Amino acid sequence: MSGWVDEWIERVQVKATMNNKAILPKMGRLLLLAFWAGSVLLWLISDPLGDRSIAAIPPANIRVAQLPMPSFPATLDATNKPPSGVQRYGAIEVASVFLDEQELFKVASPTVLDRKNPGQQVPVEVRANQIEANLKRVIVQDQPQDIQQKRGYTTRFDPKTLQVFLAKVRGETVIVVKDNYRTQRLSLLTITNLDADYYGLSIDDLAKQWHTTLSTELAAKLQERLPEKSGKRIEAAISAGLLALCACLLLWLVQRSLERQDKQLKAEQVTGQQDVLAKLEQSAATAPSNNAVQPQKQLEFGRSPLVFSRRHLLNIFRWLLGWAQVVVCLLGLAAILRSFPETNRLSADLLGIPALLLLIWFLMVLANWVGEILIDRFALAWETDQLRAFQIFEFDDLQRKSLRISTAITALHGLKTFAVWTMGGALALQVFGIPISSVLTGGALVAFGVSLAFQNLIKDLINGCLILWEDQYGLGDTVSISGTTGLVESMNLRVTQIRDVEGRLITIPNSSIIKVENLTRTWSRVNFDLQIAYETDVDKAIAVVDEVAQTLYAESEWRDRILETPKVLGVENLSHTEMTIRTWIKTKPSEQWNIGREFRRRIRRALAKNNIRGSIPHQVSGVGDQVSGVGGQVPEVEDHGLGHGG
Repeated sequence: MSGWVDEWIERVQVKATMNNKAILPKMGRLLLLAFWAGSVLLWLISDPLGDRSIAAIPPANIRVAQLPMPSFPATLDATNKPPSGVQRYGAIEVASVFLDEQELFKVASPTVLDRKNPGQQVPVEVRANQIEANLKRVIVQDQPQDIQQKRGYTTRFDPKTLQVFLAKVRGETVIVVKDNYRTQRLSLLTITNLDADYYGLSIDDLAKQWHTTLSTELAAKLQERLPEKSGKRIEAAISAGLLALCACLLLWLVQRSLERQDKQLKAEQVTGQQDVLAKLEQSAATAPSNNAVQPQKQLEFGRSPLVFSRRHLLNIFRWLLGWAQVVVCLLGLAAILRSFPETNRLSADLLGIPALLLLIWFLMVLANWVGEILIDRFALAWETDQLRAFQIFEFDDLQRKSLRISTAITALHGLKTFAVWTMGGALALQVFGIPISSVLTGGALVAFGVSLAFQNLIKDLINGCLILWEDQYGLGDTVSISGTTGLVESMNLRVTQIRDVEGRLITIPNSSIIKVENLTRTWSRVNFDLQIAYETDVDKAIAVVDEVAQTLYAESEWRDRILETPKVLGVENLSHTEMTIRTWIKTKPSEQWNIGREFRRRIRRALAKNNIRGSIPHQVSGVGDQVSGVGGQVPEVEDHGLGHGG
């Protein structure tokens, strides 16, 4: 028995000696797998399921030893990730080998966890760089001038007599190169067991494959660097430059032609608007006011910047032609650089990240144009009552509708710009190799911290959205917010700016807006209170006020601004010294102040004409019961030009 065992051991040793490097990694993996399987099996046998279920909860008086949890080495952290261009697959790392920016194959090396202190290990990127340096030594153009004239080539190795072959050096397969003028062979690379394992081939088969690749590529690169090929490369570069120049010139001529057409259309549009305006002025005196609404709408439609017309198309074509010129110039420059082997890398770099960034910029501008067109079409459909199926877009008052459209379109433009820039920034980060998920995670943490510090800003944005959605007020409305009254000049999701009667521009954060008084929403009202003396004939005073109101309403200059017949409500308040007569005049939005001023002026003249005294207290003179009052005084007037929502 012992002899048989000795013979078996001897056979194993001989076989291991013949292919030691191929067996040891596999044996190591098998032993490691067997060790883990045996440990799990031993744990299951020594601790059955029933015992583990009972002993899972130890008694309180027994101290259980805490077993250390398995952990990865300290070197396996985020700081020891493989560098750019290196892929890690467990125990091996892989990097590509390039020649003139063209990938030839990939080489493998053992994984290096600590690249700052690799010890005797060689990182795979160092090995790949060394192989690339050896390949460049073959095709480098460093021959002296006399040898160039004698032999007819400028590279270090002769293109005609170049030989790439396999050799055995200390038992390892090596790819070497030589020519007729060099007795010393140049070693290019050594094929290792890890290379063969990565490709799933034997060392001999992989060596033949790489030998064929290098023979073909090195011969082609040497042929490209022959002196007779330089003239052809120069001719190709000149042809590419002239072709790009002609294409740019042709595109520029087309762009100039479109520019002239745009100027002609602009002149025709201005002429058409002037003709429509002249016709409106001629028919204004004869046509009723209601019939003049449609021509006025047509005039506004022709002058509106929201109209999608032929000028929009011409501007888009001109913009596309401008970008086409940039692309043609970029491609022409890349073709010129690619004509020479020394500038191949610059050509690849030019068509790499810069071209992608230029493409992203083009897509951003195009998306911005498309967004502008869609928003304009939406505004036009809203303005021409094509969205009546949706109740949120339906308004009976044309002025209120116009204010709502302008406010909503302003907010949509801001949202569109934010979305376009966000998407463009995300694509640019992808081009630079920065993962968006990491940026979003970091952005979320930053946003959370900022939200804690800028809570009022978040409230401003939320309240601004609610104000816009509920249409509490819009641009051009006159509002009263927190005791401040004025015209809304500007508003966004963060602040509202109003201009008061003294010309001051007041900025109010949206988060502080709790109560809004809109004085010009749908319709407005003149709330007119007239205080007269107690002794005045009340019926006469009411008749005078009503006559003034009806006369004002009957005049064409004021009738268009007043929505309903003025109402004299009667005696609103009565005391021992005075009476209050209230009048309501319902007006169009923002017209209550003009009508109120004119109404007060006419009331003043009518009261003086009819000798109606105001509620000024009497001045007492003399003694006893003889009291004389100063009569004929103008009564006190209290007027509230309030706007009420309808």
